[in-house]
Amino acid sequence: MGKIVVTSGQPFTDIDALACAIAYAELLKKEGIDAEAVLPGSLNKSITKEIKKWKLDFSKNPKFNHAKYVLVDISEPKYFATFVKENDVVEIFDHRYGFENYWKERLGIKSRIEMVGACATLIWEEFVARSNPLKISELSANLLSTAIISNTLNFQASVTTQRDKDSFKEMAKFTNLPRNWAETYYSEQDKEVEGDIKSAILNDTKNIEPIIVQLELWDSKKIIFKHLKDIEETLAVFGTNNWFLTSPSINEGRNYLYTKNPKVKKLLEKIINAKFDGDIGTTEKLWLRKEILKKLLIGKL
Repeated sequence: MGKIVVTSGQPFTDIDALACAIAYAELLKKEGIDAEAVLPGSLNKSITKEIKKWKLDFSKNPKFNHAKYVLVDISEPKYFATFVKENDVVEIFDHRYGFENYWKERLGIKSRIEMVGACATLIWEEFVARSNPLKISELSANLLSTAIISNTLNFQASVTTQRDKDSFKEMAKFTNLPRNWAETYYSEQDKEVEGDIKSAILNDTKNIEPIIVQLELWDSKKIIFKHLKDIEETLAVFGTNNWFLTSPSINEGRNYLYTKNPKVKKLLEKIINAKFDGDIGTTEKLWLRKEILKKLLIGKL
């Protein structure tokens, strides 16, 4: 096999994409393959200041010419890094359905699109299957473990599988993270969001109908109520009131929702049993945006 670029999406890079790209490039190098992790998208709020201090081994632009591509945490071609040539994609790892048949026809067993909580789980399973003796760097183990925490809302989201839990436990002997890492990780996100909530919103908005903003926080209630005006002003740039903010509050095990649109309120009450008091809604459990999106799509069928 020639040179391999491990990459993800163009618009932004989250902790799952970062972890998967760096770790899988490491595995390929262990196997004697010339590989590099390339992530052109800006690092979003899931990659905290603490994580940015780690020695992250990736670049913004490919150094290789005439490379083949491995895509992680993504499978929809229109969102691929712009330098990716679709015909040169040799492997795909993702945990969202929608393009599994498309890639299965093209790549066969090299298409790993499976419903687990985090793409990081799939990458760890590759280490287990292909690394003998089993070995992974502390950096990659720390990143993959954090990605699993983030993508499963600390194992409380319904997308969490036993495979995610097992992978996290298996990696523990390779990590160097404090016992309260989940709380520390999310609390740091809270501080960063509070410091610049407008950027946090714009960097994590799905510009669809309705527009959906997601802010994953340790204590959503405190931050959302304090910044209602900032949220509304920021979302005004889209020129519509057809939007809502969803903020999983990890500490409470529920989501806080914010919208001023009566139709959106009724929709959320219907599909996720949200309860609204004025413009603020709450849920009985934690919901990821992609889970809400799935419910929205089912409702349109």
